[in-house]
Amino acid sequence: MNVFSKDEVFALTEHAQSPAISLYMANPTPPDPKKSQIRFKTLLKEAEERLEDSPLRPQQKTALLEPARTLISDSMFWERQSAGLALFLAPEFSRIYRLPIMVPDMVIVSGHFHIKPLLSLMSGDEEFYVLGLSQKKIRVLRCTRDSVKELEPEGIPESIAEALQYEPLEKQGQFGGSASGQFHAHGAGDEDFKDNIFRFFRKVDEGLKDILKGDRPLVLAGVSYILSIYREANTYPRLADDAIEGNPDNLSAQDLQKRAREIVEPLFEKAKQEAAERYGHLQGTGKASNRLEEVVPAAVSGRIETIFVALGRQVMGRFDENSNSVEINEEAGERDLLDLAAVETIRNGGTVYTVDADKVPGGGDVAAIFRY
Repeated sequence: MNVFSKDEVFALTEHAQSPAISLYMANPTPPDPKKSQIRFKTLLKEAEERLEDSPLRPQQKTALLEPARTLISDSMFWERQSAGLALFLAPEFSRIYRLPIMVPDMVIVSGHFHIKPLLSLMSGDEEFYVLGLSQKKIRVLRCTRDSVKELEPEGIPESIAEALQYEPLEKQGQFGGSASGQFHAHGAGDEDFKDNIFRFFRKVDEGLKDILKGDRPLVLAGVSYILSIYREANTYPRLADDAIEGNPDNLSAQDLQKRAREIVEPLFEKAKQEAAERYGHLQGTGKASNRLEEVVPAAVSGRIETIFVALGRQVMGRFDENSNSVEINEEAGERDLLDLAAVETIRNGGTVYTVDADKVPGGGDVAAIFRY
């Protein structure tokens, strides 16, 4: 079982040995290993049928599908499934992924792997951060809708306690409650103490500049008094207005990710809507397009800022890097040009929105906003 990552997806798109089989399957909820096995057999049978016209010899077809066939009787494999399964097969090549998202059942055989169902897992529009602030620890989490990774940033003090170590003990006591992470200010000299915390948070803010991507939301987690001081020190441009209140030490990384996701999802939806409106304003100006003949070369050259791609659609064809030209050929095309445009946009730092076909601005299969 391979670990899903952007690099893995880029490697899949670059693999051009034919035939390339892409098999996606949704697992039942609640999990049912027997039902999953039966569904997988059906999809594998479909793959066999689609290989009938392949120039491969019978023994080559058998070898191509063997990694999939061995899974059918692997009971432990089916007991450990996630929401979705993706399997990619080519001559002397196989990759298997458990996916944290539901995917439509499908089998595609072409000259390249079909990766559009994976794009929501690697598209930057759903990436966000969580900053946990407590007396004991500073935590930085990089999250997506379905995943979380706790980072170990260098150059940032580990805890608020480090900012207090040179303060008089009696002043530290004024901010007691370390077990619960609570800070209560009272008495003379509290403003000086607050200034000390503020200066500490400025150091944290400065250190985060080398870690965070400035176009991803940041959600704070901590007690209200500390959060208010951090907001004064913050310079990060996309700090969320809402926060996870309470001591973050009591929450797992998964709990923080889940609660932060509820905060950022409306922000993502708003950004998507604004991008769709912007496309409408730019259409016809040369700064946006829904023609793959223009979109694919722009994606490869890094010109696309934002792209909408229709889920469940394929436009087969070829892209010639030498002539920078696109040939759309539904019958003899080598690859899905929508896949190519989306992956190259991500590779070059653009934002990809995978949406239902009726949600693509302009009514086509693709809509792109150009950087220049």
